[in-house]
Amino acid sequence: MRLAGSDANANARATRLARSATGRARGSRAFASRGTSRGARRDGVDAPDEDEDCDDVRASRRVALGVVVGAVTTTRSADAMEATARAFLDVGACEGIVNAARALGDDGGALCATPEPFGRIEIELYGDAAPDTVRNFLALCDGSSSSSLRGTIFHKIDKGNGYVVAGKSGSPRLGQVTPLSREYENADVARASAFAGRHFRPGTVSLALESAASDGEFGTTAQFLILAGPQPVPGLDGKNIVFGRVVRGLDVVQRLSNEKTFQPSETARAYNALANLVGDSRASKAKSAWIKPTRALVITDCGSIPMM
Repeated sequence: MRLAGSDANANARATRLARSATGRARGSRAFASRGTSRGARRDGVDAPDEDEDCDDVRASRRVALGVVVGAVTTTRSADAMEATARAFLDVGACEGIVNAARALGDDGGALCATPEPFGRIEIELYGDAAPDTVRNFLALCDGSSSSSLRGTIFHKIDKGNGYVVAGKSGSPRLGQVTPLSREYENADVARASAFAGRHFRPGTVSLALESAASDGEFGTTAQFLILAGPQPVPGLDGKNIVFGRVVRGLDVVQRLSNEKTFQPSETARAYNALANLVGDSRASKAKSAWIKPTRALVITDCGSIPMM
């Protein structure tokens, strides 16, 4: 039977546990025994047995450890996202790009007669975490909208950070995506919880809002990126919306990331550095051409895959 003042004893034990769970475990048993008896004397009750006190402390430690593990799991919520849908992208290459200033060559058109096949990328999509983003991506893949990823290109290869970007809005003649209609407005961009996913592992797929903004796209955008690895890219966390992960074809993503990009001459680099130093806005625009692939990396086909 508990005596009056037992609540104070419980609070004292919980306080001691919190300290021990954060690395202050040294001398915790002695501290627990002394703290409990003092608290009990102040409240006019007898101190519990030492064995009972130690059992309570051990139990409390287990509770605190569970809280700490739970906190870690929460911060890695992107790893715990559940797939609600699946899509595929078939990718190939055409010798179409001849000028860094343009998406494709003067003849236009993203497809060649016989693209060099790279393979298929299969992506699981997190419809609960980013419902509008996943809806839009599926519409671009399965032909349910007037816009499509079919026949469009990967227009950026960021070798420094290890990711590739596709879905730029613009002219289909240049391998770009016809802008999505108003019915596909994306409310995820206004929900803080949609930005909880981390760019932690290769194969992560996210809505490339930062890339779209640098290309002058605002509002609903189709741009997405895929991490090729090997390193995480924490600089994208909180800026882009993680909405899927590659479950098959990561080797295809890595092959895309290894494609050649336009390399400026040393003179061009020097002029660009000088322009950037004096605040010339054309410097960043010119530098953006350095991450363009030297040939057309085309999404030759795409669609949805039934969930098993």
